[in-house]
Amino acid sequence: MSPRRTPLRRIAALATAVAATVVLAGASGAQAAVPRTVTALTISGNGPFDIRRSGKLTGFDIQLVEQAARLAGVRTVQWRVVDFDDLLNGIQAGEAMMGAASITITSRRARVVTFGAPYLRASMGIVTRSGTTGVYRKADLIGSTIGVLQGSTAVAVARSVRGSRVRQYPTMQGAYRALLDAKVDSVINDYGQSKWYVQNNRPKFRYAGAIVVNQRYGLAFNKDEDELRIAMNTALRKMQRNGQYRRLLQRWDLDTVRTP
Repeated sequence: MSPRRTPLRRIAALATAVAATVVLAGASGAQAAVPRTVTALTISGNGPFDIRRSGKLTGFDIQLVEQAARLAGVRTVQWRVVDFDDLLNGIQAGEAMMGAASITITSRRARVVTFGAPYLRASMGIVTRSGTTGVYRKADLIGSTIGVLQGSTAVAVARSVRGSRVRQYPTMQGAYRALLDAKVDSVINDYGQSKWYVQNNRPKFRYAGAIVVNQRYGLAFNKDEDELRIAMNTALRKMQRNGQYRRLLQRWDLDTVRTP
């Protein structure tokens, strides 16, 4: 467990938040143990989960956290954008109370942070350049060069392809740029993100097919934030019961992705 943050350290963390601050007005039923302001890390360019529109952070994960936080009694969520490879270490170090970025729950990551209840299941997707033929499944990637997000679970999936050369990029934009520049033959990433990127960047890319894995996404919390984690878990269950969760899935075209 990481050392408990002092009040001065928490104030410093809030003062350095440089991304959008979202005021969640009208919160009710807040518990004394739940903080009024929550600091959170995310990434960007990870549609439909974490993206910028007109300079504002949005996406399925962003809206999920903000709506659950409101139900939990939190007034303000302060977001800060980091590279994915720095996200969990930042939460562990106390740079933020929690994080959201379609984070797959793994035993290795659970040594660094505490995960909330799973909120989504998903597989991997393969993306190629438009016009590419002969690639439809994992076996078709044998001997090829594959681009992935640095630090993501796609790294292990790509490395399991026989004869593959795996190139890691700090952002998904970098991976897809490498694909367009023919530095890699394909990109492997989460299914929902792969489908979204192709749909929003036609006709440059082609969705080639799925790689079935049993991934579950969870919100990540600093190990000292048990009260916040429990309150957010309770709020997510309420969202699943009252229809908010289903409406978010539909809004971001994720309603075909399996839920927990």
